[in-house]
Amino acid sequence: MRSKMADGRWMMWLCAVGLFMIQCLVFTSCKTEDDKIIYQDSRRWVEKTVAVVAPLNDPIMKARLERTAEWMLKSLHNAQLHDTLCIDLKLEWYDENGNDLKSLGERLANRDDLLAVIGPFDSDNVEQLAPYCQQTKKPLILPTATSESVIRRFAITSTGSGQQPFLWSLTETDVSLSEVLMSLYANFLAIRGGTWKDREQYSGLFAPANTYGQTFVEWAPFQATEVGIGFATCEQYTSTDDLCGRVRNYLDYMRDQGVLAMEVAHFVVAQNVEQIYQLARMRSEWWGADPDDPSNDNPGGNDIRLMWAPVYYACSNLTDEGIQALGDRGVALTNGYQGFSPYADPMTGFEMSYESRFGTKPTFAECKFYDALLLAAFASNYLEHHQEVQNLNDAIIDICTTNNLLSGFAWSEAGMELYLSALEQGQLLGFKGACGSVQFDSECYTAALNTTYVNWIINKGHLYHQSYYSTQGNAQTSQTLASWNYIMKDAEKLFDSRYKTSIIPIAYPDLTSQYAVLVQGSNGWSNYRHEADVLSIYQMLKHNGYDDDHIILVTSDDAANATKNSDKGAVRTDPDGKNLYEGAVIDYKNADLTPQDICNILKGVKTDKTPVVLPADAGQNVLLFWSGHGRSEAVNGANEMAWRDLPAGQGMTADLLSQTLQQMADQKQFRQMLVCLEPCYSANMGVALEGITGVLAICSAGPYEQSFADSWSNELNVWMCDRFSRNLVGHVSSMPDGTYRDLYLYCAQHTLGSHVGIYNNMNFGNLYATGPKDFFVKRK
Repeated sequence: MRSKMADGRWMMWLCAVGLFMIQCLVFTSCKTEDDKIIYQDSRRWVEKTVAVVAPLNDPIMKARLERTAEWMLKSLHNAQLHDTLCIDLKLEWYDENGNDLKSLGERLANRDDLLAVIGPFDSDNVEQLAPYCQQTKKPLILPTATSESVIRRFAITSTGSGQQPFLWSLTETDVSLSEVLMSLYANFLAIRGGTWKDREQYSGLFAPANTYGQTFVEWAPFQATEVGIGFATCEQYTSTDDLCGRVRNYLDYMRDQGVLAMEVAHFVVAQNVEQIYQLARMRSEWWGADPDDPSNDNPGGNDIRLMWAPVYYACSNLTDEGIQALGDRGVALTNGYQGFSPYADPMTGFEMSYESRFGTKPTFAECKFYDALLLAAFASNYLEHHQEVQNLNDAIIDICTTNNLLSGFAWSEAGMELYLSALEQGQLLGFKGACGSVQFDSECYTAALNTTYVNWIINKGHLYHQSYYSTQGNAQTSQTLASWNYIMKDAEKLFDSRYKTSIIPIAYPDLTSQYAVLVQGSNGWSNYRHEADVLSIYQMLKHNGYDDDHIILVTSDDAANATKNSDKGAVRTDPDGKNLYEGAVIDYKNADLTPQDICNILKGVKTDKTPVVLPADAGQNVLLFWSGHGRSEAVNGANEMAWRDLPAGQGMTADLLSQTLQQMADQKQFRQMLVCLEPCYSANMGVALEGITGVLAICSAGPYEQSFADSWSNELNVWMCDRFSRNLVGHVSSMPDGTYRDLYLYCAQHTLGSHVGIYNNMNFGNLYATGPKDFFVKRK
């Protein structure tokens, strides 16, 4: 017979087993089948697999990323030894340059056992992989992809209502880096003054012909205009040789203009240190020096600020190893060269700790990769503690949109322990990682709110950091936009200074009728937005009283019933918008016309191809709206609005449009004409119309500027409208009695990325007392 004590021990053992089983049930009830749970003492380790898609074909970057990951994961493990719930990150590595990214993206996006994907690091590669993650909402954490078009495309505000964010870019787009370059040069000019100010219109920009470089080409001219800088050229290069050739031609051009090369600033977006080296060789040769002769080396270094006007390089992920791999001549020729890159906030201490550990400075990619791993680990931990949170994306939203941040920095082992302990206690906190605070815009989520930029310099084969810049500014960083904000022009004051002048009144005849000619110059599914914009204007006119006899509509008419259109028979400017194609009476398909035919339509010349034309009436107002692509002489070889797929020079050129409208004015074929031009570089067209009585041009973009698309459709995989046209229609619809000044200010302030301009007002009338109602609302 057993004793009472034995029975007691037996009961205690049963209770312990029962309690253990209850714990197992509780701990596993909210987990997915794919989570691996490992018990070690009182700690519960949950394995989470993360795919890392990185440039592993680069042996230097591969080694750096691997040691950064090893350091972070070891710190994470040690930081959790006092917790009851621990995240064990397992990494799978994939080479973003050695895989079929579309196939890889499809596989990774559909794996239930995969927590998230970190990378790709290159913006062009993100464009290939991201659509698959978008379909399944697989979290995609981007350490270094900084293309504005990529971030804008996948932001939830571009994809219609009710969308789930999935893409998390840890770095602000290169719009911000471009601002750094432009504002610092503006500050340089303000300090130097004198003859330097005379050179401010001769700047040049050279960027790679890829998604990364496109951001600079699209935004730098806009930003430069804001701070009073002009570009003599804005070019994209396809190779290092092409880059060197273009910069050489630019220097030759400056010399031909009588401008000393040392007095001209230009901006080079370089992709690697090899390009900087080759440019250094080219410059030496251009000055007549042998780049292989050490006697030509500047003992003080080839400091751009001493030898030339400032050359502003944008180049990320430079390393001591890469510089030294150039050899003795490479080290000598790049000595003193400097530039800018996104980087880690020096206040976090990560840069110093990394340098102490590895004997060299971390690259931009390593700093952001460390934070990407932190984000995956912290969000996963938060998700495990909050059963009401549905998925990792929602967890990221919670911890990265709060302004309640952990007071210290959470990248170190001690910082991780404090942060994870706070999460375990139920606190909702954001965190500051290796690069600074990890926070996203609370409206579109995709965009990072803070990025630090470093001014680096090469000295004797090593990389040194001279100064840091950020949008916020703190004890160790200057405010990036200090000079920008100082020089930034107020749109309203600018308009008043330009247009509030005494204008001799023009005696117009009484208004007798109103007509509109609406033209889409492009074609094809990728140009869906251009047809949508033309139809949007058409439907607004119909709503405002126009009949089809007073509208001449020219479109490609290839979107509504395209094979790629899952929304058959419909064309819209946003996913939830009305069908603009419904009821539209199209007079011409642009495939059947040429730019000269458009001129005949405007001039009232009937032919077999153009039976429907404008009447000739000295009392009629004519609205001409044009959507499509544009070209500039500086960038594409011709100032024109492109026509379908025709090459440069065969579109509606500035000269052809000017000649046509001048002829119409001379023959009194209209009372007033309002010309609204949507294409890129449309200011060149507006300038060409200066001097024609009765014509007012409103153009979407400056002479070097792109006109940006707006509203992306996930279902259709196209942009659905243009920003300028959306703003034009929106303002006219909401303020039909507004003045031209009202219209300009609204479009100028809401058309982000380009400068809306008004041209020929001196030959049109007072922009304060009159408005576009006589064109957009049927009165006669």
